[in-house]
Amino acid sequence: MAKLLSRREFLRGAMAAGASAAAIGLLNVPAFAEGPADKYTPGTYSDTEETPYSTITVTMTFSSDAITDCEITSEGAQDLLTADKKAAMAAAIVAEQNADVDAVTSCSLGSSVAAIQVAVAKCVAQASGVDYEAPEAAPVTGRVPGYCGPGDWLGEAPADPESYEDAGTYDVIILGGGHSGIGAAFGAVDEGATVAVIEKQPWSNFVDLDGTGANMGGWYGEDIGHVNSQFLIDRGYGPYDTGEIVSEFCKRAAGRVNPEIIRNFVQYSGRMFDRYHEIYDMYEAERKENDSHVFMNSTAVIVPKATGDGSTGDQWVDGEPAGGEGYYDMSNMFAYPLCNTQAAYGQQKTEYPIDAGGYKTWPCNAQFYGYQGNNIEYIHKYIVKYVSETEGCTWDFEREGLKLIQDDSGKITGLYAKGADGTFYRYNCNKGVILCAGDYIGNPEMCWALLNEGMEWAERSGATADSWTAAGGRNGAGHRMACWVGGMIEPTPRGWMGIGGGASGPWGSAPMLQLNGRGKRFMNEAAMSQVQATCLRQPAGLACFVTDANWRETLKAAPLDHGAPNFGMQDYWDKMEADMDAAVPGQSNTVTIANLAERTMMAGSVFCANTLEELADLLGYKDAAKENFLAEIAHYNELCKAGVDSDFGKDGKYMIPVEQAPFYGGTGSFSHSANPMMVTMSGLVTDETQNVVNKDWEPIEGLYAAGNCLGGRYGFGYSTPFAGNSVGMAITHGWIAGHQVGSGKSFLGTPVEPMEAPAGGFGPGGPGGPGGPGGPG
Repeated sequence: MAKLLSRREFLRGAMAAGASAAAIGLLNVPAFAEGPADKYTPGTYSDTEETPYSTITVTMTFSSDAITDCEITSEGAQDLLTADKKAAMAAAIVAEQNADVDAVTSCSLGSSVAAIQVAVAKCVAQASGVDYEAPEAAPVTGRVPGYCGPGDWLGEAPADPESYEDAGTYDVIILGGGHSGIGAAFGAVDEGATVAVIEKQPWSNFVDLDGTGANMGGWYGEDIGHVNSQFLIDRGYGPYDTGEIVSEFCKRAAGRVNPEIIRNFVQYSGRMFDRYHEIYDMYEAERKENDSHVFMNSTAVIVPKATGDGSTGDQWVDGEPAGGEGYYDMSNMFAYPLCNTQAAYGQQKTEYPIDAGGYKTWPCNAQFYGYQGNNIEYIHKYIVKYVSETEGCTWDFEREGLKLIQDDSGKITGLYAKGADGTFYRYNCNKGVILCAGDYIGNPEMCWALLNEGMEWAERSGATADSWTAAGGRNGAGHRMACWVGGMIEPTPRGWMGIGGGASGPWGSAPMLQLNGRGKRFMNEAAMSQVQATCLRQPAGLACFVTDANWRETLKAAPLDHGAPNFGMQDYWDKMEADMDAAVPGQSNTVTIANLAERTMMAGSVFCANTLEELADLLGYKDAAKENFLAEIAHYNELCKAGVDSDFGKDGKYMIPVEQAPFYGGTGSFSHSANPMMVTMSGLVTDETQNVVNKDWEPIEGLYAAGNCLGGRYGFGYSTPFAGNSVGMAITHGWIAGHQVGSGKSFLGTPVEPMEAPAGGFGPGGPGGPGGPGGPG
């Protein structure tokens, strides 16, 4: 009889782990096998799984009743599984005799997570003497009224606990201590409000308490996107036209956002960031004492020897690796080079915005790469300290929100929470609750039901509700709690942080010529925000980019979309240029990646050839597809020389012929399915003050949302007029909500009651006037 060890079973049994396990991305799950002592055949077993990013092999050794050793290896041009993470995961599997892997702790690891889970299950099945079979899909039935997706992802609200401890009364209660919770907390405190922050993870998940360097990314996210802070203006970036930036966000979302929510982010983000910086500066003495000598077990960046402060555009010299295991000064995270700004070639001397493919981008972020690529915790922990030390405020870890409390009028007056030891708590509030509980990437039912376009692509490619999700601890608790009291999640389309597609160079995403598996060009390569959707509609298989000796010209004019070339630290460009110049024709070459300009571990591969025929062979084109490849490049060159892309409308500045040796190319892949990754982007419907509304569009008094609990921000999914805007929006919208609730609605004011439409009046109408949707037919 076959043993069915499914990824779904892992996820359903998962519980939040302790500090070390959470830091590396592991969750506790039930033991693999139960029963007699001799449950395994002693020996070593191995399984290899392929992902779009890498090839992953898990090798496990068993005694008769236990896992005694585990090794995880991986390889591939885009492999993001670092050696320390693989070693830590393998060790935890042996220590705990169980395994699940949490994709949330690292960018783009969703497919790697699934591969490791399957490989582990197959090794266990081998050792158990049974066959591994992918479990049959569980049928999904029913649906929640008002939502088109299948399944009852909402369920019934839990009953009030029969007994609980009184956790106190506060002006503002904040559910969640991530980026948005951080912003909400210091915003409310600055209004003089008393605050309780309820966070389900332990403090040890956020900071490296034991000094081993094992947990160096407690608040995931490296850059804070924001506009017109004094910090950025002093560096030479801004001030910029906020209305133009708001319009760009709305355009990229095809209008499927709340423009007032976007406007508030753009207009208030600079003020938020400067206050954030100011609070950090208050703790200078403690920072120098605590953070000047921080142990790290590995580093992942090249840190230049700076001769300036980041404000002149010419101070980057002598870039060199930060080094390996050792001690590093993390006491001034806002100083260059620990804080960088993603910029175009020429840095401050470039004219912004950059217009590419009809979309605009700006240099509007602070990138806190530290020495490992993700060290924003060295700022956030002082915001927590500021809030926790304020009289009447508390930051309660290891308590998970369960249910909102309403009075007879429907006003939110508090919430129930449950501690790690099973104790229930009741928190009461005077002014309101702010939901900052994150997204629902770790809830398979919600992903399958709500991420409708992605679910359709996936199901057509053979995925099921059991298999199609990313692992994670954020399970949509805030969304569901709001829906139980009458709120609603914004309507479809609902997306996730899916970015990129096709083939990227070692420099990241740039407007290079792109060809599909038939050797045909298929899009305007400068329209970066359309790439993912366009690539889903190509024939599955090979993708490639092609350029030539003039590759620099395209990169120097490249826009600043997420993943694009980053000239904020010139030494990265210098290193990549040297690697490209050293590329050997006739083979694949490793080039230091400049994408986001932070990690030496993110190396890219590029093929180099003396002729286009040779390049076609290296990239994998044969027969008719190779003929198409060569003919399409010849046609593209004709368009470039004519100065007009009459096929797809690509900007003239990016129409650079591919005709001068050496020629370069790189490969990627197309598929007709996409798994949700990183975070979901659809949140609750609110008014312009972030007050959650019910199905009649009436504000639910005392209930607000921020971060990935807040809707009206992205529409189809993540968009990047500048990098870092997901974290930037989270902190800023949290900060706005904190001020709004803490001030008793004086910060943004109270929206007035809308006037009723005149009797017999026309609805909004469609093209041509009253006869359209909403008007009388």
